[in-house]
This record gives sequence, C-alpha cells and structure tokens, in this order.
Amino acid sequence: MRKWILRLHLYGGLLCSSYLLIFGISSLLYNHRPAFAEPGDTTITWERSVTPAKWADDAAEAKGVHDELGLIGWAYNEHREKNGDLRFTASRPGKTYLIRVSKGGSEAIVTETHTGPWQVVRGLHGLETLPNSRFLNIWGWYTELCTFVVLFAAISGVYLWSSRSARPVVGWSVLGTAVALSLFLMIYIRVWG
Repeated sequence: MRKWILRLHLYGGLLCSSYLLIFGISSLLYNHRPAFAEPGDTTITWERSVTPAKWADDAAEAKGVHDELGLIGWAYNEHREKNGDLRFTASRPGKTYLIRVSKGGSEAIVTETHTGPWQVVRGLHGLETLPNSRFLNIWGWYTELCTFVVLFAAISGVYLWSSRSARPVVGWSVLGTAVALSLFLMIYIRVWG
C-alpha cells in the first residue's frame, strides 16, 4: 500500500508541477507587479463587416458582434456614444480589444492590444473557462485535477513522512505549529479583516 501511495504522490506531483509553477509565478505577478511584467501596448487596428441584426439591448449586441468576429474571451463595458455607435471592450489572457460598431451595425472597427506573455501567465491564475475557446476550457479541468492532487500530496506526504521519520516529535511539532498558525491567520482575516 505504501508503495502505491508513494508512486501516486510522486507522479501526481510531476503531473501538476508545471501548473504549480504557473500558479506560483502568477501569484507573484498579482502581488508584486514587477516592471518587466507590466502590460505591453502593441496595438493593431482592423475592420470587419458584420451582419446587422435586431438586438434586445447593447449587451446582447456586443456579445453577438464579439461572437461574429470570432473573438475569444469576455465582452463587457458596452455603451452607446452620442452618434449612436456601440463601443465595448473584450479581453482574454494576453489580448484586449476595444470594439466600435457603427450605428447601423454593419461595420466593426477593432483596436487589438497585445499585452505580453507575462499577462498571459497572470491571466491563467484562477481561470476556469474562456468564452468561445475550445482548448482553454481544459485549463479549468486541469485546475480541478491539480487541486485534488495537491490535497492528496499533502495528506500522503504527512503519512509517508510519519511512517519513516526518525524524529517524529520535532516533525509533528512543526506540522502542528504550521496548522495552528494557518488557522489563526484565517480566523484573524475573517474576524478583523
């Protein structure tokens, strides 16, 4: 039994090692914002004809145009300008789009901004699904799998350590202190913020 737990512990860790690296790096990018990881500003502007249609509201029109343009990501911040044009933003990890649709709904002008590779890594943090993307939805499944593997690795790691440790009192003391400090921190944040 111990042999199988050890194998699952090791190979599960290997399976999730790249995910944990990306998660760790993206956490650092969220918390510290180093200068080398600031969003880029390379922009491209392009135009495309779109099919005019009757839409229930601006949000529905923005989603319809977004889908017709074949863009991946989320459409949001839609509003009408004084001349009747619809403007909205769309984004996905690594790219942001500013879209203006003519009043008649027949032409879309898109300003595409490439934000850089570090913004892609940052965007993967906590990403579960991405509208209009077939491949990136797998990232959500991978996240769930790695969550279970990390929980298993933590529990099996304690089991494997405790069954082989020559100095169990020191180890259990360190483990108990870490658990107590973690619980205290969670309670402190919940109660006092």
